[in-house]
Amino acid sequence: MSVPDRSQSGASGYELLQCPTCSHVWLGNRPTPEEMSHYYGAKYHSEVGHSGETSPKRWKWHLRVISKYKAAGSVLDIGCSSGGFLGYLKGGPWKLHGIEASPPTAERARATTGAEVFAGDVLGANFPSESFDLITCMDVLEHLYEPREVLRNVCKWLKPGGIFYVFVPNILSYEARIFQSFWYGLDLPRHVHHFTPKSLAHVATSAGLRQVRMVTPAGCYLEESAWILVDDLARRAGLRRPSWDLIAKPGIAGRVVRKGLRLSVEALFGVVASTFGAASSIQAVFGKDAGPDSAGDKSAEVQGSAKLLKAGISSVTQPRSLGVEAPGTVKSDPD
Repeated sequence: MSVPDRSQSGASGYELLQCPTCSHVWLGNRPTPEEMSHYYGAKYHSEVGHSGETSPKRWKWHLRVISKYKAAGSVLDIGCSSGGFLGYLKGGPWKLHGIEASPPTAERARATTGAEVFAGDVLGANFPSESFDLITCMDVLEHLYEPREVLRNVCKWLKPGGIFYVFVPNILSYEARIFQSFWYGLDLPRHVHHFTPKSLAHVATSAGLRQVRMVTPAGCYLEESAWILVDDLARRAGLRRPSWDLIAKPGIAGRVVRKGLRLSVEALFGVVASTFGAASSIQAVFGKDAGPDSAGDKSAEVQGSAKLLKAGISSVTQPRSLGVEAPGTVKSDPD
């Protein structure tokens, strides 16, 4: 699919390619790393950092899922920005570490969270093997040029029995199919890779990780995608107005209408899409096997799960983290 540049840069269009085997999508004519810096200015880092630092509900939602698998230990947040998630964990049972590409933003993360933060490219980080109980990567993997190499590092850095929590846009979502080149999740050219549940599972397992959980949780970018579409139509009509991402906050009436749409149309759309495994984002957990005896342990876990189900114990008290989900399976999020 050819996609025109809808940002403020005025660059030419982009070409998205898809693998017919694993369904992975990537940006064919991506900028070089040097050119890409043009799309990550101070304003971008400031907005992302501010969003992370003012989103406690967002981090609480992620942590609620993570805590089903790990509740304490050493954590590494890949793409930690100014430390929003690490700051949410501060003061708890976690030893905090992060990776952030922007040195000034990394310094802010260190200052506000007390975490040990590596400033630079993920592949340049040199953490010792088997250092972390938990590695997180939220809305970041799609930005990275070499996701398989990054995940190989993740596998190396995880302790045996550690988990990797990842959250990325879903290129096979209903939204992406409806809005096509206007879909907010494309965010070209910053997003150089576009994952499907199948391709995410493929790249993670090829790096040595084991799939534990794969869902498309309820949620959507309908509002943002609609603004991109409206903005394009306005430009074609010759109307000059600020782009969708620069629009001033609406007044009271506008906020009331927006809230109503979010609680009705958007909420219903998100639930329906999640039910059919086609919501806007993919939430996945992968594990690193504990060692040579992991196969036997996994068998015991499955048998234990079967006994619990036979006894009539609810699956809510026994999370789907014990290797009982088939790789590639996508389910709606019961949480």
